[in-house]
Amino acid sequence: MVRLITLACLLAALLTAGCNGSQETDEVAFVLTVGIDAAPGGQLNVTYRVAKPSALGGEGGKGGAGEISPILTINAPSLAVARDLLNSQTARAPSMVHVKVVVIGEELARKGIGDAIGPLLRFREFRGSMFIHVADGTTAEKLIRANKPPLEKLPTRWLEGMMSTSGETGYYPRTFLHDFYVRLKAGSGSPYATLSGIKTGKRPPSVEPAAGEKTGEYLPGEIDVRGGNPGQVIGTALFRGDKMVGKLTSEETRMLAMLTGEFRHGYITVEDPLQPKSSVNINLRPGRSPKIDVTLADGRVVIDVDIMLEGEVTSIGSGINYEDAGYNQQLEDQVSAVVRADIEKLIRYTQQLGSDPVNFGKYLRSRFATYDEFRRFDFDGKYPAAEVSVRVTTQLRRTGLMWKTTPIRKRQ
Repeated sequence: MVRLITLACLLAALLTAGCNGSQETDEVAFVLTVGIDAAPGGQLNVTYRVAKPSALGGEGGKGGAGEISPILTINAPSLAVARDLLNSQTARAPSMVHVKVVVIGEELARKGIGDAIGPLLRFREFRGSMFIHVADGTTAEKLIRANKPPLEKLPTRWLEGMMSTSGETGYYPRTFLHDFYVRLKAGSGSPYATLSGIKTGKRPPSVEPAAGEKTGEYLPGEIDVRGGNPGQVIGTALFRGDKMVGKLTSEETRMLAMLTGEFRHGYITVEDPLQPKSSVNINLRPGRSPKIDVTLADGRVVIDVDIMLEGEVTSIGSGINYEDAGYNQQLEDQVSAVVRADIEKLIRYTQQLGSDPVNFGKYLRSRFATYDEFRRFDFDGKYPAAEVSVRVTTQLRRTGLMWKTTPIRKRQ
């Protein structure tokens, strides 16, 4: 009996060993980025950025990004057909297991991306941890071709770095394909994606700062910068269902992060309460998780939002001693008023669009006996008419490396 078991184990080891499905590196086309655009006749333009292993390994590594990771655009009726046609062009077996980013052109995003996103989740080579971007005012192909970061050997590493550091400012979200797809299927909450664009020259910010605030609000292409990468990542693409319906600026995106609990820290510049021509810089961070309560009153949705922030004063242009308790409260009230106005503006805008990126509906689910009952309630349809109240409290706990501010002497 022992011999039979031993023989069976040996046979199993022989039959399961080996790598009959293996492929050499130079037989595979490793795709790093996929771009999807609408094309005439219901077709798709699918753009692939493909890694060149020999260049990445050192051979030919002195070449530009185009030599290290060539870009190909294929016109096809579907992503599956485009993948097969890529094989005909590269003479290598396409592999999508290393795809980091999926970029959707704005035209296709506004038409609806349900048919494009669905196959991505079904195909085993695509992962739910891929990032999803929307090309602001341009095509995915143009954005992918324009992306040439000077500090990175691979443009995809620049995008990965951008996503990993999104919490440094809160100016753009980190959107995973899986999370986007879940919101497409859920009974509440609207999908949203990272907004990316191309620097095309000096453009004024789309939105002026709110009252009491001096921080500008930007969309891709509006950051006034010279040199560097033409690609810019800032803002949020809002969806209603699978169709893009609007955009959030950098500051609106930060307010969204505060409401969803994703905000880590970021700088804000407000008017000096006592000298409005001067500015005060504050490094904000959450004091606690946001408190959101959603109830029903006579069949109408009522949303109460309570945000607590902590801050560190990093610059006081006027020289007023805001470290003193008598002045400190005025500065805290100024910051709270600015943030509250920005959050209220964000919520009003999303109500007008009928898009709920915060997912307020999840706070109401527990009031229903079953999930089907909640689905029949149609929270998304009632969100535009919801009554919303916002409360923001700010505590300035630190004052940087100065404990007392005094004015700078100015000689006449």
